[in-house]
Amino acid sequence: MANETHSPDSIAVAERVRELMSRHGIGKRQQTTELCRILDLSFSQGHRKLRGNSPWTLSQIKKVAEVFDEPAAQLFGAQSLDPGVVGAVAQEALFCVGATEIACTAWVGAALEPGNRPEFVAYSRLGQWRVARHDSALYQSAYEVHKIEIYPRRAETDKPAIAVVDDDRASADNLRDYLERSGFTAVAIYGLAAFTEQLQTQVFDGVIIDWLFGAQTSAAAIRAVRASENPDAPIFVLTGELLTGKASESEISQVIRDYDVACYEKPARMAILVADLSKRLNRP
Repeated sequence: MANETHSPDSIAVAERVRELMSRHGIGKRQQTTELCRILDLSFSQGHRKLRGNSPWTLSQIKKVAEVFDEPAAQLFGAQSLDPGVVGAVAQEALFCVGATEIACTAWVGAALEPGNRPEFVAYSRLGQWRVARHDSALYQSAYEVHKIEIYPRRAETDKPAIAVVDDDRASADNLRDYLERSGFTAVAIYGLAAFTEQLQTQVFDGVIIDWLFGAQTSAAAIRAVRASENPDAPIFVLTGELLTGKASESEISQVIRDYDVACYEKPARMAILVADLSKRLNRP
């Protein structure tokens, strides 16, 4: 999975959202779950957003503020805005340049007065704010624009992030590729040590893990997932060694009971595995 960049704006908004939730009695460990509920995000996506690793849209900021009945301006840090936009209201809009329309955030001020000729004006058409240069055209109910922000489009996946853990690289890669084709974001991790290290900094929506890694089992790694920031992530254990006796049926049964995991024999029927995973993640 590609590393995320940290935008100062995203980090600042995330900090204010965490502070807002804390003021409303939502504990640190419950904040990601609550944000996912409010914005209908996967756990991994909510986790990235609350840490400023994922950009915030204006509608997301407004929705969080509305749920807690607080002004959205405080999540923008309105007190630190440029003096020129004080009194203006941030609106999602389309920046119109000829036939091109670019999504933007516009700080819309007061209605235009006769003789007032700002560089840009905003007007509403069919419920959508539009921003254009003031070119002497007559706009009905036009407003002065104080500031326009345009961000390059960034691919922000809303696909659940799935870890595929196996020391057999070919098996891990094949399953990762199948998951990617099935609408998930998947990462192949080759070994228990590498998976344990990734768990320190990354959250997964689901984990598919082999049972045997040499003389070790994945029991400790499964316990680590259940103690992670997303302890409810569905876990699937894969094994091809039950018939050979290398894998202990009693040990796997105990892990299933203790940690609510599913077990599939290798080679896994990928379509059935993905259907089960989708159901547990409430995906169509």
